[in-house]
Amino acid sequence: MLDMRSELEGALTGTVWDIEGVLHAGGAVTRIPAESRVVTEILQSLVLEKIDSWAGRTGCELAVNESSGRGYPDADLWLDGRLLAIEVKSARVIKGDRISTMTLGTYNGYFLEPDSKKLCRGTRCYNDYAEHWIIAVVYEWRPHEASSNMVDIKDICVGQKWQFAGRLSGSGDTANIGGITSLKRLQSHEPEFTDNEDFEGYWRSYSKRHPRRGRMRRQ
Repeated sequence: MLDMRSELEGALTGTVWDIEGVLHAGGAVTRIPAESRVVTEILQSLVLEKIDSWAGRTGCELAVNESSGRGYPDADLWLDGRLLAIEVKSARVIKGDRISTMTLGTYNGYFLEPDSKKLCRGTRCYNDYAEHWIIAVVYEWRPHEASSNMVDIKDICVGQKWQFAGRLSGSGDTANIGGITSLKRLQSHEPEFTDNEDFEGYWRSYSKRHPRRGRMRRQ
């Protein structure tokens, strides 16, 4: 059985931001918008392209869920007869070891009802996935510089969702699981939880203890 963490980290070694801008048909280049969501989407594409190449080399099968929009997960990976969920997340360096909070998916909807077919247009449930993996791209963002210098990838960390999850909601009033905000802890795998069971139990209880958020739109 492949070591997922080392395999994916190896596949992503050397990933750099080399984006010059948006290329027009006539050859002109437009600067990348200084918008974090645009940066996030580009980083996701860079990572998934490399993972797709790795999957082809190793005989795995990767299916990017492009039609699901902001749904979960970003991609399905079949490995050794098991189905794995792959999510690409990004976090900006704030200062020193501190990074911005990643959102690791909802703690309502499909997560709270893991055996209901709420994913991939009603064809999958959360428990169909043997493991849930996060690829976290940590970068410095320089929004006022040229496109090629706007982003500097500092590290790409790979781990299971429970290893990267924190204990606080990730985005204000939205029902999202927040991630660890220390780069060193991501790199060294110092999780808040002892295992996946501990993680899932905490966040399902969190949802029930926050009924206002629990009534928000389910994913």
